[in-house]
Amino acid sequence: MQSPSSQILQKLCSIVFKDQLLVYFVLDDAGRVLEWDGSLAELDFKEPETNSKISEYVLFMEGILPLQGQTMDFSCIKMPGDICVDALLFRMDKGYGLIILDSSKQEAFLTQAQQKFNELSLLIEKQKNRIIQKPGLLDLKNDAFLEDLFQALNFAVLEMNEQDHFVLVGTPPQWIKHIPQSSQILSGDAYQEDVFSFLGNFIRETKQKWAKNKKDIYRSGLWIEKDNIGQELLFEATAIDIHHKKLLIITHDVWHPNQTQSIIQKGRDLALNYHDLERSGKKLKNMHDKLELRVQERTKDLEQANFKLENELKERKKLEKEQAEVSKQLRQSQKMEAIGTLAGGIAHDFNNILAVIIGFTELSLSEIDNDYPHKSRFEKVLLASNRAKDLVQQILTFSHQSDYEKQPLKLKLIVKETLQLLRASIPATIDIKNDLKSNGYIFADYTQIHQVIMNLCTNAWHAMKDTGGTLSVKLRDIKLSSDDSFKPVGLTPGQSLVLSISDTGCGISPDVVDQIFDPYFTTKDKDQGTGLGLSVVHGIITKCDGAITIDTQLEKGSTFSVFLPEFSPHTTSEKPREPLILGNNEYILFVDDEDFQIELAQGLAQRLGYQITTCSNSMEAFDLFLANKTKYDLIITDMIMPKMTGKDLAKKIRTIDPNIPIILSTGYNNDIGQDQLDQAGITTCLMKPFSIAELAKVIHAVLKK
Repeated sequence: MQSPSSQILQKLCSIVFKDQLLVYFVLDDAGRVLEWDGSLAELDFKEPETNSKISEYVLFMEGILPLQGQTMDFSCIKMPGDICVDALLFRMDKGYGLIILDSSKQEAFLTQAQQKFNELSLLIEKQKNRIIQKPGLLDLKNDAFLEDLFQALNFAVLEMNEQDHFVLVGTPPQWIKHIPQSSQILSGDAYQEDVFSFLGNFIRETKQKWAKNKKDIYRSGLWIEKDNIGQELLFEATAIDIHHKKLLIITHDVWHPNQTQSIIQKGRDLALNYHDLERSGKKLKNMHDKLELRVQERTKDLEQANFKLENELKERKKLEKEQAEVSKQLRQSQKMEAIGTLAGGIAHDFNNILAVIIGFTELSLSEIDNDYPHKSRFEKVLLASNRAKDLVQQILTFSHQSDYEKQPLKLKLIVKETLQLLRASIPATIDIKNDLKSNGYIFADYTQIHQVIMNLCTNAWHAMKDTGGTLSVKLRDIKLSSDDSFKPVGLTPGQSLVLSISDTGCGISPDVVDQIFDPYFTTKDKDQGTGLGLSVVHGIITKCDGAITIDTQLEKGSTFSVFLPEFSPHTTSEKPREPLILGNNEYILFVDDEDFQIELAQGLAQRLGYQITTCSNSMEAFDLFLANKTKYDLIITDMIMPKMTGKDLAKKIRTIDPNIPIILSTGYNNDIGQDQLDQAGITTCLMKPFSIAELAKVIHAVLKK
């Protein structure tokens, strides 16, 4: 069965790039070819043999694998037969993907582009040599290159001199004699701003704009002059400030003759129309009055429309603000989801490691006498491993991969444990003091209470990180009645525990103190906090039927007081340890891809009175079962294994023997529901790490059932 990635690659070859020469390969981690397709023959590739090395067919692949990054591309690689190809190598779910396509067209394009570039470089080099010979700013009056350019473009160019007068530059075109003051310009004198000429007005207005430091390019628009035989000619002027030189560039005869005649005719029509309107002042007055009346009517309409638009804008801004808030919450939710996914992966690997440690430790303890000198060390290893097991469960709970579980908790112990953890991360400039006088219990989730203490203490030392100070933690008992004036709102009267966390930092401004428990409200920089901490703390305490208060003063510090109802745990006598439930020489087929787990299973089976056959490969395990279906009384399989998972192995075995019991052993089962276990024919699921007693009890119950 093809993988989704392989199916996509096949679609690329057959549909998207059907007219192109394209080949794809799917490789394993060692560079062996698993699948291929495409235009093998056209690209002069011989068909690979199964499990052959890709480097035997594609020379440039030698030494590339394993790939250091996620992708690597190759361009214009010469292949046998003068074929030029591009290639892309990339990581896939398992192994690599390699796409090779014909790039001969690209090579031809690059060759043409290189030739054009070389020609352009020669032209630039030629002109650069002319400019280097005259260092400094270009002299427009003497530079032959610019003069040739202006002549080639048929431009008349005037430059402003130190007296702010425009003077002709270079050899003028023949048509310069048709513009106003042409004789004066040709004699080398400055052009005078004649207010009665179109060009003179344009020059005067341009100078005024330049005087205001407006260095834009200005265009005069078209104007008409007549020659000596009465022919109408079109001119246009452009004023430009470049390289500290102010130029006036005049152009003529740059339009098609038909276009020129059309422009002139439109000018005549406009002039005649204006003349008619000027003579008919009464007509203009009537038009103006009608227009004024219409403007007044439209003004009322616009005022109403503007009022409606303002309301719509207010609603839109409100909606945009709500959308931004939702987007922010979604991003935070996605962050928490990513943390949960990471925690699930860590839990699986860590539980597998703990299973080996706990299993071998219990085996060792069962095989040594009570007077063995180092027995206590094994017991401490077992105790620490079980605490690590609980810690993994707390991580899953924190990342929402496991349900919260309330239980009786001695608050004093959680506070001590949290402060020990904080001491390693808080700088030495912060002095930590504690006064824990209560031995009372609360009914809450361990991880959530740990999170409350950690968050409040972290906020406290952040308030003192620049100046240093003292972090004080106090725990005491208090009995509240309904008449107490200082009783927090929402707290039920009765015996309670009060946890106070104080700092000597900067304090909180009265302007924002009422907002500190709002979601996403924070006074920290964007890279220092999300504003979720105190809102989460408030939510946890509320769910525990408690309350939280704050007492703060600027420049003196803050004190957060957490009130939690005291819980009286029922005292029960400790149950005596039950003896191990031993087997009756039943035969177990055990499957796990880790050698430590196999060695542990062999020791546990021998200790519990079972026969066992171990296997590190699920495919091999199925073959063993198929060869002797009546030999085995029970199957124990790991979940995550290469080639075939434990769930798939259970399905295949169930098709042969629907009655044989199967135990799925896994370090993380968040993705497996009871419905999936039933569909796969799995009798029960045993979470790693487990003790010998738990294993014995589960095996006995499954075999008995």
